[in-house]
Formats: sequence, C-alpha cells, structure tokens
Amino acid sequence: METGRLFLMPLSKKVIQDKELSIHIFKDGFSFCTPDARPFFPLESDKIEPNNTLEKIVASHAFEDNEKIVGIHFDQPATFVPKMLFNPAEKETYLSYNVSLEKDQIISENQTDDDLIKILFPLNNKIESALKPHFKDISFKHYSKILYDLCTASEADEDNTAMNIHLQNDRFDLFVFKNNKLMMFNTYPCLNEDSFLYFVMAVAEDLSLSPEAFNIVFFGKYNRFDKYYTALKSYHEKISFSDEHDTLIFDEKNHPAPYFLNLIA
Repeated sequence: METGRLFLMPLSKKVIQDKELSIHIFKDGFSFCTPDARPFFPLESDKIEPNNTLEKIVASHAFEDNEKIVGIHFDQPATFVPKMLFNPAEKETYLSYNVSLEKDQIISENQTDDDLIKILFPLNNKIESALKPHFKDISFKHYSKILYDLCTASEADEDNTAMNIHLQNDRFDLFVFKNNKLMMFNTYPCLNEDSFLYFVMAVAEDLSLSPEAFNIVFFGKYNRFDKYYTALKSYHEKISFSDEHDTLIFDEKNHPAPYFLNLIA
C-alpha cells in the first residue's frame, strides 16, 4: 500500500482528557466516554426520558463534574448542503434525499467549521431532553460534522484528491475531497466486503477517478475491519490510515464506531 505525503500527516484528532465527557447517542442508547470509563445506558424504544437508571450511571461516575461535555449523534444519517445553495425553507426536501422524517422528529442543523456546508439530520428532541437535566452545559453535534472538520483542518497538498472512509459496524461514511474541497459525501450500508467494494468503486466511477489519481484514507485502523482493508487492497494501491498508531483506552469491539471511542469534539 502506498502512502502519499498528505496522509503522513495525522488528522488533528483531539483525544479525551481529564474532566471531559463524550456522550455517543445511538438508536439503542447512550455510550458515555471518559479517559477511564465507558458505561452504556440502553434506551427503551417506547420511552425516552430521564429515569433512575440514567441518574445512577451519571452519579456513580461523577459525570456531572466534567468541564467539557459533548453529545454526538450517531442515531440518524445526515445530509450535506453547500451553504451557498442552502434555502432554509427547503430543509425537509434536502433531507428527504437520504432519509425520511419520522413522527416526533425535527430537523437539526449543524454548520462546518469552514462555514461552507450545512449539515441536516433528523432529531428526536426527547433524546436530548433526557440528557440536559444532568448536563446543563452540554453541546450537541452530528458525528459527520466532526469527520468533515478533521479532514478540512489537515494539511493537504495542492492538486490532491482523497477518498476518506469512516467504517462503522453496519455502515460507512465516504467523503471525497479535491484540493481540500468537498466533492461528495454519503453514508452507505456495509453488510460485507462485496457491498463495501461496490459502493466505493461506484463512487470512483461516477466521479471519473482513475485508481492512480486518488488516495483512500481510512479513519483509524481496527482489527474488526481487516476484511474490508484486504478486499480493497486488491483493487487499489494508494491506501493509508489516519491515526493508525492511536492508542485506544478501551476494548473497541463493543462500540459501533471505534474511531470515536477516545475522541472529544
């Protein structure tokens, strides 16, 4: 596998420090991540509200004492809209291209650090409302905003095209940047090696990217995803891994998105 100059530079990933708490919001519950603990609080599908179990988890780990607390949404996919084309009245239309808005959901909005992209995603207010009584200074964002900001904050060579891939247990996120400007973003199901290769190759074909013309960069490198790295290596040589030597503080096997296990945004 080949590593270009761009990808010798690690992304500016911020690792969780003392007095920092990252709360990962999934469809089935919350994962609380600190430097020394990672308890999981399951959500009942028909009842999302503060209760004694959540209070016990928060109290037992003194989570309320943290000085920086961030809630990161993984529970719904996101839609990216260039800010220069964004019309607030069309938010539901933009979102409908990727996901349907369900009952009791509203459209939440993030903005990238470079002020170029609006990020839209469905939000169930009950989830955030369950956390806010315990964490008054908590801020919320979608995980795709964090990935985008990491990519655009890195030092890129001019005239360089990169495909950045973030693997999760059942899906993966794919960004394509040219000269550090976003060409496309989407999230795809990841059922097996064949489906993974299909989507990666389809994107390359749609954008007319020849194999020698772009680099593929994975967010981190994890044993559970070895089959995807190996499958892709048969079709593409220019592959590298950001933060490959990053040290995880927990066994990452039980977390759907291991790159975020020790990340604070």
